[in-house]
Amino acid sequence: MPPPDRWTHIRSARAALAVLCTVLLYGGCAGKPAADTPPATLEEIAAAIGCTAEVSVQADELRQGGCGTGPDAYRMATFAADEGLKDWLTEAQAYGGTYLVGNRWVVTARSEQALTALRGRLGGSLENGASHGEHPSDPPPEQPAAAPSGSSAESPAGSPAVSPTGPHSGH
Repeated sequence: MPPPDRWTHIRSARAALAVLCTVLLYGGCAGKPAADTPPATLEEIAAAIGCTAEVSVQADELRQGGCGTGPDAYRMATFAADEGLKDWLTEAQAYGGTYLVGNRWVVTARSEQALTALRGRLGGSLENGASHGEHPSDPPPEQPAAAPSGSSAESPAGSPAVSPTGPHSGH
């Protein structure tokens, strides 16, 4: 049997090894790119598509461009910050469509199939906006209309029969 101070050393080494393994496992399986990993550039995205990017917006907060025409047209944007991407998506998704979204970049195309194929080369995730003709603040079609102003729309218990919901109701 080893001397007692050797057991202490072995236990300390095992504990350190366990902590190291845990850190490596959690760090390697985080699912998010490393914070210092730069996003793909417009040129890298265009190369994955197989075209040359034509830059249309060159600003500190974003670069935007596209390549191809007709059914083979792609639009792409890269962002300096995650917040810029989130804001862009919030505005764009109101118009519908499908978006291929990555680490501070987004690509649009005329068909979801084109984006699905590109996803295999670039990574990212597919996100869908509202369908065309649907406004994000429109109530669902199955919701009954509220009673006209001044009419009695109370239930037998004395509370309103229809509770208004929507963007201005606080619900």
